[in-house]
Amino acid sequence: MNEHFFTLPITTCSAVACERVQAFAHELITHGSNAQVIFEAVAADPDCVLAQAYAAALFLTRTTRDGQVQAAPRIAHARTQSHHASLREQQTVEAISAWGRGDDRAAIRHFRSIIEVWPHDLVAAKLCQILELGIGDTRGMVRTSAMAASVEARSGFALGLHAFALEQFDNPELAIRFGRRAIELNPGYDPWAQHAVAHALSALDQPVEGRAFLHAHASDWDRCSSFMLTHNWWHAALLELELGDTGAALRLFDRHVWGVRKGHCQDQLNAISLLARLEMKGVKAGKRWDDIAAHVEDRIGDRISGFLDLHYLYALARAGRDAAADTLAAALANDADHPVCAALAKGLIAHARGQYVDVIAAIGPNLRNTFEVGGSNIQRELFERVTADSLRRVRGFIEPITLQEAHRVAA
Repeated sequence: MNEHFFTLPITTCSAVACERVQAFAHELITHGSNAQVIFEAVAADPDCVLAQAYAAALFLTRTTRDGQVQAAPRIAHARTQSHHASLREQQTVEAISAWGRGDDRAAIRHFRSIIEVWPHDLVAAKLCQILELGIGDTRGMVRTSAMAASVEARSGFALGLHAFALEQFDNPELAIRFGRRAIELNPGYDPWAQHAVAHALSALDQPVEGRAFLHAHASDWDRCSSFMLTHNWWHAALLELELGDTGAALRLFDRHVWGVRKGHCQDQLNAISLLARLEMKGVKAGKRWDDIAAHVEDRIGDRISGFLDLHYLYALARAGRDAAADTLAAALANDADHPVCAALAKGLIAHARGQYVDVIAAIGPNLRNTFEVGGSNIQRELFERVTADSLRRVRGFIEPITLQEAHRVAA
């Protein structure tokens, strides 16, 4: 962790609470598997505003309705004690409060105001990037991470954040430079920077280099949370698909992508996206859709993230859980505030049910605006690949259609 982060004051009378808050920060930034240490901080000092706020944030990262419910009393308690806290802590509470009520843009504004004054606050920078990615604000991601990276002298975690932002903003060459420097500064402890470099190598059409890079760092992920563990293996599987080895990609699905923490939304997202791509490459899914659908069906009422909802919808439709799929599809179609998400929902359920002409009509005109639903550029490629697969099937082509061709024809 950046040594300057530890100089940021924490309002508490408990040395244990202070140490546990800092431990949580390290776990969050390094994607470790022990972020629950924040609850030890709460236990040591229930009135520690930052501990309560960070505990709420941990619940909110679940991106579920239940997570929001569990975060609410933490936020409420932090607010009652915030008059004792520092300005940075008060603003942190305001940011997480906005996040808890579903106002991600307000949360981003609060986090950015923190980073402008305290650029060493890597927790604020990390949480802000999570939310910026969710609303597709790549320009904002670059600006925010640049503020944090500008003060990183000896610790590279902000450099890793900036590397990812740069790649999302279509600057993979510079992203690789920042990402590799971050990894040099924190060998074995910056899977997010490793992930950024993998993104950049994919963007530069270097799948062989990307595969070698990820496998060289794979042993680092054993200490990670299930999201980072499964997500980096997800990237490795996509590179195997790019290189034509569907067998290797399927083995990675079974061994590393699905089954680590089946109840976690990000693990579900990785599995759904990979299995859909495997099927489009001709791989038989077997009962895998049934297994995934059994874990996402209860999530259709959450409506926390349109990006997640779209993946849930596809999995349910592919598994033949038509009642749940139709319920979610209707909810998405009737959301007038998110027309792109509504169109993508129509296209995805059509593809899952083999109605390929409808896919082209629904998704094709919206391919340029998929950033509105959030997710990374590689994650959003799923919509392009579904469209390309539908074009191939409608036209009876034997050879696959490139993503560029799909864009051109659909437009």
